Amino acid sequence: MSLATPDHRLTSSASQENTRQGSLPQTGDDLYRPGARLNLKYRSHESSEYIDLAAMAVKRFEPFTAAVVLLVQQLSDSQPLILKLADRRLGYCASNHDDVDTVPWLSSIDDHLRLVNRPDTELWEDWMWEVCTWIGKMSSHDTELSAYRLLHRLQGRYIPRLYGVARLCITSESIPFHPITDFVEGLVLKYIPGINMNKLNPGIDVSEEAEKISSAVLEGLRAIEAENCLLHGDIHTRNIVLRDESWSPVIIDFGLANIREPEYSDEEWRRVVRGGPDTAT
Repeated sequence: MSLATPDHRLTSSASQENTRQGSLPQTGDDLYRPGARLNLKYRSHESSEYIDLAAMAVKRFEPFTAAVVLLVQQLSDSQPLILKLADRRLGYCASNHDDVDTVPWLSSIDDHLRLVNRPDTELWEDWMWEVCTWIGKMSSHDTELSAYRLLHRLQGRYIPRLYGVARLCITSESIPFHPITDFVEGLVLKYIPGINMNKLNPGIDVSEEAEKISSAVLEGLRAIEAENCLLHGDIHTRNIVLRDESWSPVIIDFGLANIREPEYSDEEWRRVVRGGPDTAT
């Protein structure tokens, strides 16, 4: 796997200039349109240093949920990749409840965040929506990153292969302010050509293969459980991709995973597993 070149190291002076996106988006609708260039800072799971990675957005997987998922193409060699970004600017797109008051993102919101005179945390009403959205998305990002690391033995078979992490600069300011306004964290994953299981028509697309696919999904879930370190927490057809040709399943989206606490004994963890959503009947 070759991602970018190692001779463009991350430096404080060059970071902002290299990661500026030209004309920055003004509304949520402007973000990640096909053809948009993304100048990323990338760190593989084998390295402690970031390198430059330029990519082009090919497709946005919609609707957006807890993260922004993009099919991108690395500009250096046209390699397709999945980029999963914890971007709070599109947090309003993730709500499935009509009674939830969500605010569409505008670039002016970030301007206010940078200019705000921050009092004690109890008085942050003016920008608490953005802060809470960012905290939630970062929590899902950190959980998913931990899950992929814990399940490293299953990568490439039952779950996608994680190449590393990425950062996308979202400001043109030269002076860092706070991660909430300065950059978006993301995961770089291997692209798996296939179809999402919830796109299939039962009895039409998979009538003859249904039993085989179901057995393979259960095999993947048992393999995850056997690692004895986490529960997926959000098993649904939308989180299963069937590979082209073989139709072998790949389990995705570990942002809601229940990760085993270090102090849990085996018996305590078994009780968690028995009562968890992955095993509930």
